[in-house]
Amino acid sequence: PGWAEGGYTMLDWEGAAPVADVHGLLNQYYGREIALQQFDRLKNQIQQRLKGVLDKLRLKASTFEQRLDQSAQADQHRQRADLLMAYSHQWQPGMTPMTVDDFETGAPMAIAIDPDKTAIQQAQRLYKQHQKLKRAKAAVSPLLAAVQAELAYLEQVEAALTQTQTYEEPADLEALIDIRHELIQQGYMATPDHRPSDRKASDRKASDRNPSDEGFRQRRTPDGLPVLVGRNNRQNDLLISTVATDYDLWFHTQEIPGSHVLLRLGAGDVASDRDLAYVADLAAYYSRARQSDQVPVIYTQPRHVYKPKGARPGMVIYKQETVIWGQPRRVEPQQVARADR
Repeated sequence: PGWAEGGYTMLDWEGAAPVADVHGLLNQYYGREIALQQFDRLKNQIQQRLKGVLDKLRLKASTFEQRLDQSAQADQHRQRADLLMAYSHQWQPGMTPMTVDDFETGAPMAIAIDPDKTAIQQAQRLYKQHQKLKRAKAAVSPLLAAVQAELAYLEQVEAALTQTQTYEEPADLEALIDIRHELIQQGYMATPDHRPSDRKASDRKASDRNPSDEGFRQRRTPDGLPVLVGRNNRQNDLLISTVATDYDLWFHTQEIPGSHVLLRLGAGDVASDRDLAYVADLAAYYSRARQSDQVPVIYTQPRHVYKPKGARPGMVIYKQETVIWGQPRRVEPQQVARADR
């Protein structure tokens, strides 16, 4: 609190602005405080839920990977079984192991044999293990792929959440409400007993909203071209489905969760190298690789970005991309904070 031009303020100095009366000042102050509390509470709820789900999925993925590693031994079992069958005439009671020459290398190979079994019986046992491991691989591979796809989606959500560290403006709370709404729709969170009043804008259908009012982060390149950055998966989808034109360029970190970034271009506009580098830096900054020195970023025209049928929010595939290296450390946090307001 303190004196500012136009009167006494209870807000931070940068946010000082004249108000009509004391009631307006109090409404502004306490409205921000309520929004800040909602922001902190909601972010904590989403973080805890995401952590719990991601931990379980990563454990499941690790288990599936271990089972696949075990199934990789299937061919070894068959190879040993083939050798035992080929050299079964050399078997003698009490052989543990039985040493034979490998078919491919000719090198001696020692194969363990149960003392109570003959070479043929041991080979039959190895054939059965081979078939069992092959069936396991066929069953586990699609399960692992599904878990990895789910992990990729939730890590994208997690990346969006970490990009909104503190409450600076109403759009920050809106972004969290959108994330919660998305997680409810995807079955990861339960419907809350009450909804903050800020939810009303996000509850409207996308078709009923003006894209310019969606709350995208907005930037300007060194040459003055507008840039839009998605705050969450809903905004990421809207950038491609509603906002982008054929002249724009779409940016995203390569195989790293992060925001979708759109460089707005008009007919005949060509982005300069420094503008491309600037947008690549932004894409790297608003990604999971924010702390890295260099991050691979791809860009392409929006018509080459597709959302597969049945894909989760924010998940797309692309083609005809160009790779450029972004340096997130070149993005000044102070400039980001001011621009987000």
